[in-house]
Amino acid sequence: MSYPTQIKVFIVGLIVLVVLGKVGCYYFDKKYDTYRRPWAYSSDPSKPLLVGKWQGTCTDPDQVVHQVEMEIFFPTTDEKRWKRVSGKRNKRDRSSRTFFDGMAVLKTNGKRDTCELWGGLDKPDGHDIHFQFRPVSGVHPPGFNLNLLKGKWQENTIDLSVDFAWFRPDGSSHYDSADPRHDTNGKLLLTRAK
Repeated sequence: MSYPTQIKVFIVGLIVLVVLGKVGCYYFDKKYDTYRRPWAYSSDPSKPLLVGKWQGTCTDPDQVVHQVEMEIFFPTTDEKRWKRVSGKRNKRDRSSRTFFDGMAVLKTNGKRDTCELWGGLDKPDGHDIHFQFRPVSGVHPPGFNLNLLKGKWQENTIDLSVDFAWFRPDGSSHYDSADPRHDTNGKLLLTRAK
């Protein structure tokens, strides 16, 4: 083999090594997430995860029914993971192992409100869950709104106790200790959306 051929083989080998290294880092990072966040990732495709679409209904203290359709997002998408691995500086993911976020559509009295949701689990492999909603518009509709939700996630159901917040038509919240409705909790059973 001549000297120029050896250089070409060395350069091609180096490129292959770099590409394989990045691909290996990507799959290692993905596998590591199955350990860090077992509620969001699994190597078992049949294991029920918290991420995904959920639905259910809740009745507030005024007997108004709130329909909930929500989606809990993956903490890291494959696209973000690939960008992180391909970046010049490989930053470690320091985000909480139990934190999640997502989006929800709340339907009340024929009106639809799109909300952000965020919350967490008690521990990465835990089942105690809590979260809350915030309207994307920043304005809560008048009346009782789902505020703080907490309960248990068990495979294909999330059984929640709901604390309500009451909002005036001008968007301000109000609490009346003399009105027992303001201390009433609701129930929300979420099941996986088809």
